[in-house]
Amino acid sequence: MVKYKIGIIGAGPVGSIMAAYLAQNGENIFLVDLKEDLISAVEKNGITITGKDTDFTTRVHGTGNVTASLSRFDPDLVFITVKSNYLDPLLEEIKMIYKPGQKMLVIQNGIDNEDIIAEKFGPDAVMRFVINYAGMIVEPGVIKLSFFHPPNYLGVMSRNNEALGKEISEFITQAGLETQFVQDIKKFEWKKTILNAALMPVCATTGLTMKEAMATEETRYLCEQILNECIEVAKKVGYEYGDDFFENSLAYLSGAGHHKPSTSLDLEAGNPIEYIFQPIIDYGKKMGTPTPFLESLTKVMQTLESQIRKKV
Repeated sequence: MVKYKIGIIGAGPVGSIMAAYLAQNGENIFLVDLKEDLISAVEKNGITITGKDTDFTTRVHGTGNVTASLSRFDPDLVFITVKSNYLDPLLEEIKMIYKPGQKMLVIQNGIDNEDIIAEKFGPDAVMRFVINYAGMIVEPGVIKLSFFHPPNYLGVMSRNNEALGKEISEFITQAGLETQFVQDIKKFEWKKTILNAALMPVCATTGLTMKEAMATEETRYLCEQILNECIEVAKKVGYEYGDDFFENSLAYLSGAGHHKPSTSLDLEAGNPIEYIFQPIIDYGKKMGTPTPFLESLTKVMQTLESQIRKKV
């Protein structure tokens, strides 16, 4: 199998976990992040991944603290793992170093992110990845893998990339992060976003962990109502997941541990919130399928974010 030069933008949990697994498997990885403490730690000690069933340290080929540093590495594949609310300014930076033939793999939560990139670079330059793992930074360069519910999913926007997409899925799987190539990636990004939408705003507005939110009658009720709203919007868009999807989703969410979603952690830290479920609200309005529970909690989150950021 051909080895590729892979640039990964974002040394947070998602990017670091991907970089570590691929580097451990012999892939040529260059990791970039604006946060110098994260990059300095990786340069000095490599990346350490810990968790229930994993504990290893590996080094990457190189690092940089600006996107432009990727130009000297000349990657074949660029993995974008920063949060979606940083996507627009990042794409302006990528435009300065992009070369025809490079492929960008969007590894983010949310809906339609790949369309934004395709508008600037064309569909042949873009692939979409839906992750089913999560982690947290223990300290710079050390990431705890909170969970991995395989597989991840990878899809392409151009049929020209199907063979490459399948190859990428294979080498990510070989590295230990099982990934399945799929024809309709949007169906999977909608499914993931529905699950996120059911718990993220509830946890963020109450301060509860995912397990606590599902174990408390009042907050579980909110999760159930949001889940129903999102399922109805998805149906209008054209995505259905079977009659048992609601109950299976509740069972899945009930199995979440004492883990706070990224929206909760960002809110508590005063960081900008990634409202990955906003497209469901927008699609609902467009399709005439309102989402009052999701929209109301989103407005509460926005109010809390505004008040907290005023104090920071």
